[in-house]
Amino acid sequence: MKLTRRKWLVRSLLYGGPVCGFAYGGLIEKRRLSVTRQTLPLAARHAALDGLKIAVMGDFHHDDFGDDSLIRRAVKAINEEKVDLVCLVGDYITSDPRAMEPLCEELQHLRSRLGTFGVMGNHDCWHLTPEFLRSLDEAGVRMLINDAHEWDHFCLVGLDSIRGGRPDMPFALKKVPPDKTVLLGWHEPDTFDTVSDPRVALQLSGHTHGGQICAPFYGPVVLPPGGKKYPHGHYRRGDTSLFVTRGIGTLNIPVRFLCPPELVFLDLALG
Repeated sequence: MKLTRRKWLVRSLLYGGPVCGFAYGGLIEKRRLSVTRQTLPLAARHAALDGLKIAVMGDFHHDDFGDDSLIRRAVKAINEEKVDLVCLVGDYITSDPRAMEPLCEELQHLRSRLGTFGVMGNHDCWHLTPEFLRSLDEAGVRMLINDAHEWDHFCLVGLDSIRGGRPDMPFALKKVPPDKTVLLGWHEPDTFDTVSDPRVALQLSGHTHGGQICAPFYGPVVLPPGGKKYPHGHYRRGDTSLFVTRGIGTLNIPVRFLCPPELVFLDLALG
């Protein structure tokens, strides 16, 4: 059957568009590190965090098409920024803990004034091994699993994944003095609706990948359970904020479309 020009154009659009989009998403956008810089306003009650600069990364999924060079560029950018604190918001792997070795070879070079801290993602909980936690510890990442780390004027609290672990907010917050402002790390962003303690100034989350594949004028095509309400960016409720990063890696397919890998720098300021 001879194709007319019109039929050829129609078939090119139907089949060529998705193929080109997949190629672009896998070969270009997946490797294009996007740096987000944002100033988040603080209520007066959380003045202890004024001037703090935080770097946020997450959702590496390093066994699912992980890219060492992408992590290396992100680490270099963080070190050049001279941040106060680095927060890793979970899902270091998808299912294979052996991927922790090459990932931690890069993460061990992270430098910040107060250190690097991490929380668990659902995939991490589902495939947790002793070696998994040991790799992060040896790389200088302090994991907070229903635990808190205290400085002079504020605390960082990390909760277990709500989908894969056993988060215990009351237990973790009991470790925080009543007068201390709290930064909260929790992998799944929709948990923001359960945070009511007035000490919490900011929750840092990932999990959604920003959708990973987004449609023009529509946004994320698919979002995971626990990440449907707050897909990406900054949200605020009263005196408490939430920031959700799009993450670094990919899950299931090695493609990002209109949703590049993200490294986040947050400046906290009264306002």
